[in-house]
Order: sequence, then C-alpha cells, then structure tokens
Amino acid sequence: MATTGDRAPLGTPRHRASTSEGTIVEHEGINRRTALAAAAIAGSGWTLSAMLSPAEAAVRVPGSPAPVLPAGMTPWLEVFVNWSGETRTSPLWTVAPTSADQVAELARWASSNDWRLRARGYQHNWSPLSVESGSTQESRVLMVDTVKHLTAITVDPTAMTVTAQGGASLEAVLNAANNRGLSIMHHPAPGDVTIGGALAIAGHGTAVPASGETRPAGATFGSLSNLVVSMDAVVWDETSGDYAVKRFERTDPDIGPLLTNLGRTIVTSVQLRVAKLSNMRCRSYITIPTWELFAKPGSWGRSVDSYLRSCGRVEVILFPFTSFPWVKTWEFSRYKPLLSRGTSSPYNYVFSDNIPQQISDLFKKIQTGTPAIATQLGPAQQKITATSLTTSFVSDLWGAPKNLQLYVRPNTPKVTANGYAIHCRRADVQRVLYEFHNYYKASVNEYAKRWRYPVNGPLEIRVTGVDNPADVEIPGAITPTLSPSRQFADHPEWDTVVWLDILTFPGTPYSLQFFQECEQWVINNYASYAGVRMEWSKGWGYSADGAWQNQDILQNQVPRSYSQGQPADQEWDSAVRILEKLDPSRIYAAPLHDRLMPPNGG
Repeated sequence: MATTGDRAPLGTPRHRASTSEGTIVEHEGINRRTALAAAAIAGSGWTLSAMLSPAEAAVRVPGSPAPVLPAGMTPWLEVFVNWSGETRTSPLWTVAPTSADQVAELARWASSNDWRLRARGYQHNWSPLSVESGSTQESRVLMVDTVKHLTAITVDPTAMTVTAQGGASLEAVLNAANNRGLSIMHHPAPGDVTIGGALAIAGHGTAVPASGETRPAGATFGSLSNLVVSMDAVVWDETSGDYAVKRFERTDPDIGPLLTNLGRTIVTSVQLRVAKLSNMRCRSYITIPTWELFAKPGSWGRSVDSYLRSCGRVEVILFPFTSFPWVKTWEFSRYKPLLSRGTSSPYNYVFSDNIPQQISDLFKKIQTGTPAIATQLGPAQQKITATSLTTSFVSDLWGAPKNLQLYVRPNTPKVTANGYAIHCRRADVQRVLYEFHNYYKASVNEYAKRWRYPVNGPLEIRVTGVDNPADVEIPGAITPTLSPSRQFADHPEWDTVVWLDILTFPGTPYSLQFFQECEQWVINNYASYAGVRMEWSKGWGYSADGAWQNQDILQNQVPRSYSQGQPADQEWDSAVRILEKLDPSRIYAAPLHDRLMPPNGG
C-alpha cells in the first residue's frame, strides 16, 4: 500500500473513470482496473474508501479543488463512516500528519483559511462529535487522520505511567503497559478506539470496589480521563498569538475541560497513570432470571448488588424478549482457579463476532422491513450465547486484565445505542436497576401489543465509580470537568455511576419515539434521589427530528447537570469559556458543538 510520501501530486492524472457522481481522476500508483472498480463502487452506492486505500482514494471531484496545505502534507478524499453507519459523509479531504508540529501547522492553516479540523481515529463512536451525516466538501472540514503516524507509546514502570500519542489504539496502549507488568483497572471493551478519542468522551468499563477492597495505587474506579497525568494538545497559545502544541499538567486549571474535551481539540500526546494489578478471573452466567437479578432492593438472591459486593465488577447484557441475560463478573485472582481456562489474548468470545447464519438471516429480515423478527432474534442470540459459552470453554476465564476486558471486535453487529449515566449512592444501585428494568420491560411489551418493535438489540448495564482526582496521586489534580462520571459536588454520597444503554439497528421503526420516551422517563424518574448525565459517545437529546436535536436537553439539561452544586470556576459555562479561549477560531467545533456550545453563548 502506498504511503503519503509515495503519493503523486494531485495534478498528474493518468486515466479517468466516469461515475454518476463525477469523474474519478486516476493518479500515479492507481492502475486502470482500480479506477474502473472505483467507478463501479460509486455507481452501486458503496463508498469509495470501502475498496481503495487512502492513497488510492486521493481523487478529484469537479468543483472541489484540493486545499493547499502546509508543505509536506498532501490531502486525499475519503468517506467518513462511523461505527453504526448512521454518520456517513461525502468524500472529505483528509490528511495524515506525521508529527505534533504538523498538527499545529494544520491548525494555524485552518484558522487563517476559514477551515475546520476534525481528528479522525477509528470512527468507533455514535454521537456526531466529529462530523454530521451528509457533510460535504463545501463544509470546509479537513479530517486529520491520527492513526497512521501519531501512534508512539512509551512506558515508565518506575513512575507507573504510559505515554501515548493521540492516535495510538487503546489495545496498543494496554499491550504496552501489560508488557511492563502494568494495567488499567477498567476500560472500554473495543480495542479499536484511539486513546485520544477514548479521553474525548471519558471512556470507561465497569468497576467499583468489592466489599473490603482497597484501591490499588495508580488505579481509578472512575473514567480513563481521571488517569491523565499530563497531556499535549494543539490549542491557541496567547504567548505566540497562534495555535501551537501546548503541554498541560494535571494541576493546570485549563486542563479540566480538556480531560474530556468532546473533540474540541486535538490531543497529540497523553501521559496516563497505570497500576500494578494481578490477573483476573472472568465468569459468565446465563442462568440468572431477570426477576432475581433486578429484584427489589433488599431481596435475597443473585442480584446485581450481590455481585457488586462480592466482585465489584459486573456487566449485564439482556437480549430483547428474553428473561435470562448474559452476566459477566470480574475479580482479581493472583493464581489460576482450578476450573478456569487461562487466556493470553483478548477477544475470547468468538461467537459474538462471527455471526451464525441463523442470526445473520434474522438481522437481514429486520433491516429489510420485518421488525417483528426482534421477538425471534433476541431469544436466538440468547440461546447461541448460552451454548457457545459452554462449547467454547469461555464461561470461566483467567488472565491479564486487558485480555478479559477487551472483547468487542470491529465485526460485531453495527447497532446504535442510547446512553445515560445515573449517579447514585452505592446502596441505591439495585433500586436504580429495579425501576429501570420494570420500565423497560413494560415499555417494550406495550409497544409489542401495538405490533411495534423499536428495540432489537440488547440492554447493556455497567457500573463504575466517580472521578476522584486524588486517584492520580498528584496534589492539586484538577477534576475532569466534562466527564459524565464527574462527582456531583453537592451530593458526595452519590459515589457510584450506573451506565444504561439500549441497542437497536439504525432506522428501526419507532425506535426514535421509544428512545425519546425512555430519555424523559430516566430524567424524571431519578430526579428525586439520583443525578442524570448523558453518555457523550452514545445517543441522547432525542426529539422528533432525531438524536442530539432536543434543544431543552442541549441547552438546559446538559449544562445544568455539569453545573449543579459546582464551584463557579468548575461548572459548565466556565468549561465552555476555557474551550473557547483555547480555540477562539472554533476550528474544532462541529455542528453538534455549535448547538451544545453556541458561539458567544448563543
């Protein structure tokens, strides 16, 4: 595959292939067969980048000349498609800087030429914090590919830190730390997310302290954002009067909103605190009925609360129209238990990635207009999961933490999801889930009575602690201001976060209405004893026009949830002011930011 340096200038065509969308100009390094194949793809509706490498996708579209970038950087056109396929753009100009200094050059260029920059990693996100669907070259957005070159990682076992450039994958960061005997307590399940992207939305896994458990040095029960020791980001530098790479220590007041920056900057490097953790044991259960798992608080049995007390780490995956969810628990175990199977690599649940033909056929029927198949899909998935856990010998695993917590591959079914972070007392976790499951089950059944099936993916539940800046072990460490797991200052007793996500295929009939109703129920139901925030990476802010469109959620609910009880210099408006100060030209602001953080306060 050609690299950026191998690419011929855009003005040296060799062949042309006509398509319904214009003319693809073939350049040095692209043969005629490839160009014709690209034409066929364009005519069929598939994206150009689905077949061509970034180098080969460097094509010219009539009326849209390539931007003239700083010396040494040559752009190409590539379609942006997010995880679920809901965000799909026209081909956008894309570039792959080789250094942090080149990112700064691009920022200065964008500011001077009325362009905007978007960091582009693995596109494993749901919310349009980067670009919105339908974006074209006329939007003057330059995608900055960070995964080609900005991937260096170093580990300092003495300081118990790992330093990674923003485009390094989470899996690569975890592998590097693991090779030096270090780990992260909990983290997202997919490895194909950049560390910069994971920090932008305060990525998390599932973990609270089990009964009697002491937090290991260098670990946190909060989000990844709470592990930051320092970071380099390309921001406006008042000293030089232009955009530049700037180092932020964890004690710098301006670092607060950058720790969970929502894409309002480009992080070129980050130093994270890591911990010396023993191996873990991960057990899967699929014989616990929902009435027992989500029982009324105080009930006897195998409830979520009981597993939190015994293990501290629980995930629940409830397939629709079933009553026996897939429950996973993790606990530290220095030595391999007799009945556990040792594993030296991640992604152990092959059956969840390689979809059986039976499930694939049901997926297709749902996507082609038979939503009632959801009543068969959920039970089929549950049955295959139950069988495969046993036949694949993966119901009881033991190994390094990252090998047990990375389990989502890129070929997992592409579904959309809503997402909410419910802050509550640890003692109220069971109440939160008891009430939510009752609502969820009743709502799904009520829709089904009317022959409506808005949900065809699972309900997923995780539980974490809040972001405690003391965990990073730096006196005066600043709190991640915009992290969903940031503690409510006026409710220190809310020490736990319950993460609720409902998944369904994009475009499923009535799903938008279902999510809108669910969101309002969550906000209203928990108001009396808990706090609610949106999970940045997922779907939220639902209106009749879609997700991220509800003006009351965007302009009132979200800001209020980050301002409630906070000091004046740490609430929503102060965080927005810092982001504006660090990006006065708004080169990093996407349309969602314009609605959420409008220029000059709207």
